[in-house]
Amino acid sequence: MIDRTKEPGAIRGWLLVYVVVLAFITVHGMALTAASIIIYIKPSAAGVTSFAPLSALLFYDITNALLTIYAIVLFILMFRKRKAAIVHNIVFNAVSVLLLVGWHFAGQKSNVGTFVDALPSLVSLWYFLVSKRVRTTFTNLI
Repeated sequence: MIDRTKEPGAIRGWLLVYVVVLAFITVHGMALTAASIIIYIKPSAAGVTSFAPLSALLFYDITNALLTIYAIVLFILMFRKRKAAIVHNIVFNAVSVLLLVGWHFAGQKSNVGTFVDALPSLVSLWYFLVSKRVRTTFTNLI
């Protein structure tokens, strides 16, 4: 008889919702990075006459690009069902919230935008800290 309790669970339920939302947030972040560069080059394209300083733009774009790369690493870890996916998702979501606050203070995010953008990361952080599904899905050590 096969002991199914030792097999990793499938990515389904709320975990699947998380993966889909993470994919959306990653694509959204890439689009915002491209848009910020376009608006910096031609502010009139967005109907603005002033823009953020280059240092704020670089901080936003570089950190957003790093988050995108990290998200791709998360997808690889999650689809291989690596145990490391748990810790890396916790770190990713915590860093995401910290960067949102940093972007806010750099003038790249409004108060409401910072709060709204931080909510998915805060919920995801809580989910990865307390979910039994997460612990039973990500079990492969190698």
